Amino acid sequence: MSFAATRRFLFQVHMWIGLILGLLLALLGLSGSILVYDDAIANLLSPAPRATMKGEALSLDKIAEAARGVAGRGPLQIMLPREEGEAIVVRVGRMSPMGPVPTQRQARRGGRVRAEGTRPGMQVFVDPVSGVVLGTRNAMLPPVLMFAHQLHGNFLMGRDGRLFVGWLGVAMLLLGGTGLALWWPKRGQWKYAFFVRRTATGLRFHRELHAATGIWIFAVFMAVSFSGVVIAFPNTMTMFSGGPAARPTYNLREGPGIVPVEGAIPIDPAQ
Repeated sequence: MSFAATRRFLFQVHMWIGLILGLLLALLGLSGSILVYDDAIANLLSPAPRATMKGEALSLDKIAEAARGVAGRGPLQIMLPREEGEAIVVRVGRMSPMGPVPTQRQARRGGRVRAEGTRPGMQVFVDPVSGVVLGTRNAMLPPVLMFAHQLHGNFLMGRDGRLFVGWLGVAMLLLGGTGLALWWPKRGQWKYAFFVRRTATGLRFHRELHAATGIWIFAVFMAVSFSGVVIAFPNTMTMFSGGPAARPTYNLREGPGIVPVEGAIPIDPAQ
């Protein structure tokens, strides 16, 4: 195949991917941009209480005990404060901040999501010094952010939508790869490849703007696309890293199964 024919073929691939998937990819990018600030937006819509006591912080056992006093039993996650004046956030329950998205195991059993032994998805704010519970709120994000999470993570299609988003990531990699090949300047034209010439007008202006914008964001675009594919297909992608650790005996998205040991005492948070 000649150079001209190869270039025409790549142009057709690049153009049709953009035309067919452009809107979907734009929604993926917009929802992802919103999620960069999801914590800030969530705190703006529902401000988190501030810790006021100063002194030595309590042990994590005491913090967990205080949280369980209002939220009951269930899986527990402790998020330590990053700045002075922030409360310790303890999330109790199995529900994801994205809302009730069933795991693959739950989907095989009919798609039901249950919170075992506790109200689902409760966030408990605890003063790290006094151990006083400063407030609680639903661990699920506000509806607008939940919608953005669901759109970005599975295009509102539940568990199966993750694969769809993963293939969109593959399409983005093809878009970036073919775009780089089409952008590649001829000999002696490199000084014009990164900017829009002042003399460019009409269609030429838009082509040069498209090419210049694309090459300046190329590295970030490809990194974001590739990382999204890895997240969507974790078990498949780990096979390329080599070694026994790359071939786990469990689903990386689900995690390993935990079998309770009779008579054993679970370790506490401090341990």
